Amino acid sequence: MIRPNLRRFLTAAITLLAVPTVTNAQHYAGGAGYPAVCPPPHAGYAAPTVDHYVSGSSDVWDESRPIERFLTNAVEQSWIRMEFLYMDFGDLGNGFVGASVSGLQNGPLSNQQEGRDVPVDYSDNLNGGTPVGATLIPTYNGLDLDNIPGVRGTWGLKLDGAEMELSFFGTAQQNAVSDFGSLAEGRIARFALDNTIDPELGLSQTPLLPGKKPFAPNYAIPLSTNGVEQDFLGANALVFNDTLTLGMSSQVWGTELAFLTPRRAPGGAGPSWQWLGGVRYLSLDEKFSIRGTNGTFNGTDAIVPDRFTAIDSTTINNIYGPEIGARLALNSQYFSLSATPRVMMGLNDYTATVASDITGGLPTSGERQSIDFATATQLNLLTEVHLNSHFSLYGGYDFLCITSITRPQDNVLYDSTVPALGGAATADIRERTTLNDFFYAHGFSFGATFRY
Repeated sequence: MIRPNLRRFLTAAITLLAVPTVTNAQHYAGGAGYPAVCPPPHAGYAAPTVDHYVSGSSDVWDESRPIERFLTNAVEQSWIRMEFLYMDFGDLGNGFVGASVSGLQNGPLSNQQEGRDVPVDYSDNLNGGTPVGATLIPTYNGLDLDNIPGVRGTWGLKLDGAEMELSFFGTAQQNAVSDFGSLAEGRIARFALDNTIDPELGLSQTPLLPGKKPFAPNYAIPLSTNGVEQDFLGANALVFNDTLTLGMSSQVWGTELAFLTPRRAPGGAGPSWQWLGGVRYLSLDEKFSIRGTNGTFNGTDAIVPDRFTAIDSTTINNIYGPEIGARLALNSQYFSLSATPRVMMGLNDYTATVASDITGGLPTSGERQSIDFATATQLNLLTEVHLNSHFSLYGGYDFLCITSITRPQDNVLYDSTVPALGGAATADIRERTTLNDFFYAHGFSFGATFRY
């Protein structure tokens, strides 16, 4: 569509161009030769007069135009909420890292267990049965994913017969590390006083005191053999007598588009109930890693590593689908209270990757991509204080539960292979995707709401 100002300009320009043309044409029709630069007026006729009008420029924002009018109405019916999040994803528990093993007994006390609190004299079966000394199995203890900061923005728009809310949120990538430090440091210090101590062998307290950790144990991650669970003393394992570090990182982000029925609260105050429907997308990205070294004592002050272990497991969960829910609210001039439960039932399009590099074996890498049914259930509790009709402060609490997701620490297959005809066993770390029943995230939020 041609705007009015442009149309007026084109009309005036055409008129100005057309008048000399018409005048010249009349002169040519009346006589021969070239027209005079300023031809005299014909007898009995007045000189032609051209009246034209050039309007001034109109306002840049003209609400009489359809587009500007639509945007103005949208802004007048909109509100924006900005909030800061502090979420907890929980911890990974206190289970053993590695393959399941048997043969571990309870310790002297009821809350003690061999391999966890009480060291076991172990031999490195992947290294010809070399004694390792007092040995523990590492656990996931210490890999906590708490107090994760994040942000969320929501745009609300009042429609004819409905309300629309479009939100985006994301948390920072949280990194948790469990570093066992220099495993041989204490033993090397003992060696300086007593050269009968072998810093390569794990040491324990004698006797083991209640509530005390072993003095300087080694660590071993047990492996199954050709997929079969073993007794710990006879199992193959990845042994570490120098360093060992476990790491975990996690991040959640996503978007949501929801439509709600009218509040139907007389005068905008009092209790209200709204049905909710829309679509949602969530992404859970995580990584689990193991780094460790095993080596030989140099005779003076350090272990010289000759075996390096690096295991990385990553997962990407893309959860999306339609959602339904409701909102129960209590509104007044000064504050609003609301509870919004909703459930998304859709799909999890996930990717799981495991890569390992163990000195003495072949580096391996495996990946799996698949789609599975998943749900995401969320409850949002909100308290909002209205400072005026355009600005409000609020605080809230969110609880999120996602089902049928895959997590990186569960996707590592800790195995070893032995040739059918006999021979040396080798470590075989591979990808084995496992779907978990639940993933929980919860935390507080606070921020402000801006209205037109």
